[in-house]
Amino acid sequence: MKQKFLMAALAAMVLFAGCKDDEEPKQDKPEDGDYTGLVLNEVCGGDSNSDDDWVELYNSSSAAIDLNGVKIIKIDEDNISEVIYTYRSGDVIAAGAYDVKSRNEAEGVTELGAKISNSKKVSIVLETPSGKQIDLFDRDAAVGEDEGHLVGGSYARIPDGTGEWAIVTKATKGAANSDEQPEVTEGDYTGLMLNELNGNKPKYIELYNNSDVEIDLTGVQLKKDDEEIVYVAPEGTKIAAHSFLVLYADAKDYSEGFTSGLSAKKAVKIELLSPKGEQLDVFENLPVNSGESWGDDPKYNGEDAGQAYGRQPDGSDNWVMIDATEGTSNNEAKAGEKIEW
Repeated sequence: MKQKFLMAALAAMVLFAGCKDDEEPKQDKPEDGDYTGLVLNEVCGGDSNSDDDWVELYNSSSAAIDLNGVKIIKIDEDNISEVIYTYRSGDVIAAGAYDVKSRNEAEGVTELGAKISNSKKVSIVLETPSGKQIDLFDRDAAVGEDEGHLVGGSYARIPDGTGEWAIVTKATKGAANSDEQPEVTEGDYTGLMLNELNGNKPKYIELYNNSDVEIDLTGVQLKKDDEEIVYVAPEGTKIAAHSFLVLYADAKDYSEGFTSGLSAKKAVKIELLSPKGEQLDVFENLPVNSGESWGDDPKYNGEDAGQAYGRQPDGSDNWVMIDATEGTSNNEAKAGEKIEW
């Protein structure tokens, strides 16, 4: 009886396994289709966690295109290649339509498998299921080396599908690209400068208004190490005459500060830029081995000294190691070694 029960159980297991195989057949790799008219049309990268990173496809043909198995591939500044999205069975792009795949960490959107920088070298490749190239966006070749787009802008084909790539100040996600772009407005930034940087806790960058009038900072940016935009002043951000604005490191968004770290024991370059990307001020803590290899051992080690880097007096051209004076004047702070670059 026991032997019969075991044989019956074994037969049931075999039958169950057979049913499971029938229900979940092995998926064949999709075959290449006709991708005539399918192009990369717009690419947007963001350096803040609150920014969208996305890739837009456009179908310039008069027929729908089956996207099953088509891959979006990112090649970063170190030439590391990775598939960041693969289209699935049933994914179709209609004639004259757009398809957007995004990554927005703040909103929990993770369609794309990696973020895209708006300031670093990057290539986006569109490939068939078999690995043949359909289209390519190479940032450096398309718009120029070190030519990143501003937050809120993008790299876009104008006109859609057939035009040359351009940097636009206003992205048109999922809609027609246009060369009629809003002009970036700028104010008078006379007297606006970097005044203090502290890589010890609390980590911050302090701005100072050395003029006699209030300055509207809307759109003013901070750039780190020649690569990354880490701060863009939200609309309505202002700094009163002869006043300070403290921006804290590792902020979740620009309302709290800048979105990167700041170390007292690493070489660093911080640039203060206008909304159009023109340099207003710069601070450099060069590496001991000279050159501009940011992140290496710094010429001035703020961690060892237990000090910040600051202008003394405020707004002057004289940078020194000082005791941190977060949000207040550097004039009376204990000063140490003079900083030069």
